[in-house]
Amino acid sequence: MNYILHFHDTFFKINETFIRRQIAHHVKFKPICLCFNLINKELIPENAKIYSIPRSPADRLRFVSSLISQELSNMLSKIPSFYELYVKDSLWKKIDVIQTHFGHNIFYSIRLKRRLKIPMFAFFYGYDVLVLARRYPRIYKYYNEYLEKAFVTSEFLKHRLKECEVDIPIQVNRLGVEISEWPYKDYNPPKVNEWIRIVNVGRLVEVKGQEYLIGAVKILKSRGYKIKAIIIGDGPRKRILKYYCRKLGLYEEVKLLGPLQIEEIKNCLYSSDFFVFPSVICRNGHVETLGYACVEAMAAGLPVVASNVGGIPEYVIHNETGLLVQPRSSRPIAEAIEDLINNPSKARRISRKARQLVESEFDIKKNIEKLELEYSKYL
Repeated sequence: MNYILHFHDTFFKINETFIRRQIAHHVKFKPICLCFNLINKELIPENAKIYSIPRSPADRLRFVSSLISQELSNMLSKIPSFYELYVKDSLWKKIDVIQTHFGHNIFYSIRLKRRLKIPMFAFFYGYDVLVLARRYPRIYKYYNEYLEKAFVTSEFLKHRLKECEVDIPIQVNRLGVEISEWPYKDYNPPKVNEWIRIVNVGRLVEVKGQEYLIGAVKILKSRGYKIKAIIIGDGPRKRILKYYCRKLGLYEEVKLLGPLQIEEIKNCLYSSDFFVFPSVICRNGHVETLGYACVEAMAAGLPVVASNVGGIPEYVIHNETGLLVQPRSSRPIAEAIEDLINNPSKARRISRKARQLVESEFDIKKNIEKLELEYSKYL
């Protein structure tokens, strides 16, 4: 059995289920996880060993210096780190491969690679490329000599990463979901005089664009539709969204449920009619590079309406696996939902094709197998 070290500053954030699934589905590699902060211990995969190591002041200073001056960073690099010494003394004989999560953590795992002299890979997910590299355009150029390969979840992110002077192979691996955990439910239109149920899952942050879903509910209500929308998630924009609902008089039509457990989320998805994913391009350049909540909804059989931004159009194909709409506007969302309401055969066809696409491109078991094959090539 080979061992793989997964390095991240924080394991396991609720909104980073894609990382947890990646670790949990290893077959040929035994995962060891190393981090600075360990939270949500109930989410630790059963197959993984977790080690939490303090980050020293020198580490923080080194990271800042790397953004300012490479010479200063090289000088500070001679000071050993807590996690570096720990791995050397306790784990080094076991580890065959290093997998770093998010580009900004490469800075720390470089020291592990130097010490252990083993292959290292990095998985980029979005913010680390679209926002951080925008602020510091050359941040990843210095990492080329240390990485064997980079992984991303979409072609969109691959092209953006290439713009960061990353001169190593970049491979798309969509990761995905456990297909068996998402049985397909064929679309059945709501009956006459029944509520039409819409669901959205995501953090309450700017990039998710939930306010445009709320605006669409107002439009549909004014056209005589009985609409109920639930928004699952938490975040800094919760008060803003609540105020917007009150302002539009949507006391009964829109419910902000806050964060839910996965089984509760599944119940909401399987009891809804449509999934809306109204993502936007943020002012700082952040945009949805994939969106696993949307993939899960497609797996469950929900017809999807999503914004035509970032990596979403790679799997939400207009009029085939979903409906794409322009971002930052409620009217196109309302019109797309209305189209699906009035054309149940179209909604059912879209639902079935979406499920087929999820099975072919987002099967986590198949994609982890491909990932492990790439690791093995460099052993």
